[in-house]
Amino acid sequence: MGRAIKLVLFYFAYQLGITYLIGFPIGFIKAINNTSGTESIAYAAGHNVAGMTGILMVLAGIAMVWHLIHFNYVKFNKATWNEIPVKTILLSIPFIVAAMFIANIASETIELPNWMEDTFIGLSKSFFGLVSIVIMAPLVEELLFRGAIEGHFLQEGRTPKMAIFLSALIFGIIHINPAQVPFAFFLGLIFGWLYYRTGSVVPSMVGHFLNNLIAAIGIATSTKEELSQKTVDLIGTWPTYILFAIAIVVFIGMFFYLNKHLPQPKKAIEVINKEA
Repeated sequence: MGRAIKLVLFYFAYQLGITYLIGFPIGFIKAINNTSGTESIAYAAGHNVAGMTGILMVLAGIAMVWHLIHFNYVKFNKATWNEIPVKTILLSIPFIVAAMFIANIASETIELPNWMEDTFIGLSKSFFGLVSIVIMAPLVEELLFRGAIEGHFLQEGRTPKMAIFLSALIFGIIHINPAQVPFAFFLGLIFGWLYYRTGSVVPSMVGHFLNNLIAAIGIATSTKEELSQKTVDLIGTWPTYILFAIAIVVFIGMFFYLNKHLPQPKKAIEVINKEA
């Protein structure tokens, strides 16, 4: 567990460090250059904040990926994408999409506050914001929580169920935003199981990419009022129930299919068993 805590601290440290070392000076200089008359420095510094946030998140993500690879927490290169059959990745997609829909309906039922709604709206309308959400987040988080953390749990002798549960729990908690925590935890269980069964972060990374892409498109193309509506409000009660039932059937069916046809796991091939 100590290694997991250390890596999570590095994860936040890169975000905070890059924000203060790069983001604040650039924002301050831009504020001074753009300030005139009665315009305040605070207002100028906040101008186009979403774009700046997106850039900083991308830089922090790159730094974290470098850290994980450079210090041998994970092995991730061109060969990684050839270590798992394309068929396995494709078969994982309906399983993941069904899980996403189930988790979304469940999250809407719980009705937890969304502290990050305005931030995500801003990021979804910025190029670098979209890159940070759709590309960088799946890359970093799967390498970290599945590859480095769950992989290490498996290699140090924890049971697969415990390794999957702990990595998913940490994955959910670090999102902090109440509306995201249960959703992230549930998907973390799905991604963790796929990682355990395939020994690769690729299926979960593809699924994570799809989840964030769909969410980003939905946020970017909706008004704030539409975002506050539930699925049942948008498409109706019975269509929601029918889709929910279909999602459950697909999810259960694909789970048993994948569980039967995926090779029995031997080891987490993405992780190098080396303490850093």
